[in-house]
Amino acid sequence: MGVSPQETEEVPAKRAKLDDDYHAQPIKTKEAQVEPVIKKMSEYKITELLGQGEDGKTVFTKGIISGLEGPAVVLFETNSIDLEKVKMFLSEQSAIKLTMNNDIFNIFQLDPPTGTNSIKTTVIHPATPKLINKFTMKPSYFVTETAEMYETITRPYILNHLEDHKWVYNILEGKAEQDRFVTQVDDEKEGFVLVADLKWDMTTMENLYCLAIVQRRDLYSIRDLDQTHLPMLRQLQETCLTAIKEKFGVPRSLLRVYFHYQPAYYHLHIHFAHIRYQAGAPVIGKSVALNDVVQNITLSNEYYKNATMVYYIKDGHALSTELDKHNVIVRE
Repeated sequence: MGVSPQETEEVPAKRAKLDDDYHAQPIKTKEAQVEPVIKKMSEYKITELLGQGEDGKTVFTKGIISGLEGPAVVLFETNSIDLEKVKMFLSEQSAIKLTMNNDIFNIFQLDPPTGTNSIKTTVIHPATPKLINKFTMKPSYFVTETAEMYETITRPYILNHLEDHKWVYNILEGKAEQDRFVTQVDDEKEGFVLVADLKWDMTTMENLYCLAIVQRRDLYSIRDLDQTHLPMLRQLQETCLTAIKEKFGVPRSLLRVYFHYQPAYYHLHIHFAHIRYQAGAPVIGKSVALNDVVQNITLSNEYYKNATMVYYIKDGHALSTELDKHNVIVRE
């Protein structure tokens, strides 16, 4: 960790506190007081190192939390992939503070006993198989999805696997992440909320990353969009770009605005990312620009109903299992 003997000796003096000062305390939300899913980092035991983020600055781990059933996924914002170094964060003397809770997602500020900078730590519990797979390093494969494949394989999969998007609904209903709200339009058909994504610290503008989540719950992906949705898309784009400029000083010329296909979750949302934010860079087989979507459905009402879409999917994803049943994915 690279601290001098002097720094090491000073840390206990700074932390000459009661044991409770190392423990996470409850936080209040709009609905109620939320108890931390974990009181101290020593309650977490790592069972597997899942992988590392694309930017090399986040380590993904899987483990168990003492006294709780089911696995947990814990993300540490550190560039160390050394499991032994990561385990140092689980010391009895690591102080943690719960800063955000939304359903199964919890963000803590972790202060290691070494006296190094605070580490943003995300605790997900209980972690579903889908979430565990999301953070596990596995090979991905490209899929060429025709309109027929979408109707016979993908859409039935979506309708049969509509998860409880409680964390999304908490945001839309103002029950969570209110301190990360940027702007919103409250309308049953054309409403949306723009929030700062949890991956962004809201201070480093070159890492700006926001999500616009539509209020409607019957739109799952760009496949569901047609000309009736153009007013919503245009209003959303203009409102969000204006709000980002007013609140953060970032002009629209420095922002990427796009969908993902396949999306990480099937509730329509749009990404707003700074052009210099590497993790938000366009990816072939995943990113579709909002301007392109608007242009395509303007030219053809059923463009995305009839289009052939190319995307990549990770091994182990539930949809890849369905695709394998139809021999869609070519692995050799």
